[in-house]
Amino acid sequence: MTTTSSWKDRFVIDDGRHLPALVIDEHASTAAGVARFRASCSCGRMPSLPAGSRDQALAVHIAHVKTKTNAPKGPRWLPEGARVIILAVAMLAVWGVCYAGGEAITHEAALTGAPAKAVVLTCVVVGFVLAFGLMVATRRYIAPTRA
Repeated sequence: MTTTSSWKDRFVIDDGRHLPALVIDEHASTAAGVARFRASCSCGRMPSLPAGSRDQALAVHIAHVKTKTNAPKGPRWLPEGARVIILAVAMLAVWGVCYAGGEAITHEAALTGAPAKAVVLTCVVVGFVLAFGLMVATRRYIAPTRA
């Protein structure tokens, strides 16, 4: 029996397209004298499969989701957690360079007051846009993708 305690399983379940629907099967429960669960998925592509306990129903759902997601395209030797950390550092570096560029422009042009703040704020916003653009561009190398 598989468990649902790993963070990868929770990511797979919470991807927004594959939400588990666990229902107590009244006919099977009455016949067995114990609560029997039936698992299905919000994507509509998984038949309602009978399972015994709640954990077994979640395991059936996770097995379905794993057939609908692809492995990340990043290198196998680098774990997903390390890829996320590298991405976060790269995003912070992009934002930091843009902020430093705004400060440099302010000092080179000898700007003071509101114009100086506007230049730095503009560079900070550009830094955020570039950093999140980097995140979107590299998402297939970081985390599992939908099939």
